[in-house]
Amino acid sequence: MTVDGIWATIGSTNLDTRSFALNDEVNAVVYHNEVVGQLEKIFADDLTHSRKISLERWRNRGFVDRLLELLSLPIRGEL
Repeated sequence: MTVDGIWATIGSTNLDTRSFALNDEVNAVVYHNEVVGQLEKIFADDLTHSRKISLERWRNRGFVDRLLELLSLPIRGEL
């Protein structure tokens, strides 16, 4: 995550209850314009390889995706 082009945090912590309460997670905080700029460029490049999922596309997802979602319900608190 970067903030205002001058601050970033890098690490394994997810913003969920499990990560905060149970997992041994660690993040590094960076306060350096050049490093944060490089991270922002990497993120922008990642966006060029991504695709937007519209509500219509989500609703039209296939049988296998829906089945996997159902199978994951018992462990959703761990995900």
